[in-house]
Amino acid sequence: MKKAGKESVPGLVPTKAELDVLTILWTSGPSTVRFVHDTLNSRKEAVQYTSTLKLMQVMSEKG
Repeated sequence: MKKAGKESVPGLVPTKAELDVLTILWTSGPSTVRFVHDTLNSRKEAVQYTSTLKLMQVMSEKG
């Protein structure tokens, strides 16, 4: 039988992409989607602006 915990509830553990965004926000403070997008692109291969925007919208809804 599986124990109930944070690991069993989807959405509580940030994904790799969410952690990348959170790291930028923790380092830089409140930032625009453009700033986060440009920072992500400087760290790894190209990410579409709309993908960054959607990811940040989903993160905002999660709280």
